[in-house]
Order: sequence, then structure tokens, then C-alpha cells
Amino acid sequence: MKKILIASLLGSAVLGASAAQAAPAATTPAAPATMPAAMTPASTPAATIYGNNGLVKPSAYPFFIKNTLYATSDVMKQLGIDGLKTTWDSKTKSYTYMLGDKMVKVTADSNMAWVNGKAMKLEGSPTFKRGVMRVPVTVILKGLGETVKWDNTTKTLWVGDSIN
Repeated sequence: MKKILIASLLGSAVLGASAAQAAPAATTPAAPATMPAAMTPASTPAATIYGNNGLVKPSAYPFFIKNTLYATSDVMKQLGIDGLKTTWDSKTKSYTYMLGDKMVKVTADSNMAWVNGKAMKLEGSPTFKRGVMRVPVTVILKGLGETVKWDNTTKTLWVGDSIN
């Protein structure tokens, strides 16, 4: 068994070396493993979000308005919350989220949300950017009764079953 393993490893090394020799020389230098501070991208996500299905990959970076985390509306679907119903009303430009007997409604360009029938003032307004509405994620989740945990050190939002 050891002979087969050694022969396999040697064969891989020889194939890798011959492939490297056949490859044309790179015309540009490889990027550094870490970028100098002056070269870091200007836009980075304000937070990382984990839901019941693991890491959430929103269509655009989440950001904060004061102390409220806003993310693209597709985040709510990616959280993997069983029984969550999402309705979009194009006439009023509003999303309604329902989970059991709980309901949260947010409207574009309005700093008011309706949480279980009660008006709630938001720190910012859900808004459209590049055709996608940004919604106050934590406000919606708490209104629906979901468990959330915020880790300020890592800037990570944990939702539901993802909470360790």
C-alpha cells in the first residue's frame, strides 16, 4: 500500500512539473496575499449574516443606518426560516413578512414599519439601490419573533439555528 501511495505522489509531482513547464509565462505579477491599506477596496460589507442554512450571500453588501442593519431583500429568503411568507406589493412598494401570527411590513422611502399591527419608527428608510430594496433585517427578524445574536467584535449577525 505504501509503494502505491508513494508512486501515486511521485506521478502527481511529475505531471504537475510537466504542466508547469508547458504553461506560458505569466505576463503580470501575482497579486500580493494581502493588499496594502491604501489599495483595499472602498466598499466592504458592514456585517456578515448567518441563517439556518449557513452563510447568507446577499446580492449587495449589508450596511448600517445608525444602529440598524440594512440588507437586500433577498437576505430574508436566504435565512432558511421555515414558514416565512414574503409578499411584495409593487403598487405601494412594500414588503410584508409573515411568520405564524406575526407580521412586519416595510415600505420603500418610509421611516415607519408596521410590526404586528403597531407603527414603529425606523432609524432609516428602506430604499431602492440598483433595483433592489434594502430592508432593516434585525427589525424584521425581531418583529417576527426570530432569535438573533449580534457579535460586535466580528460584525456578525447570527439568526435562528445558526446561533452557537
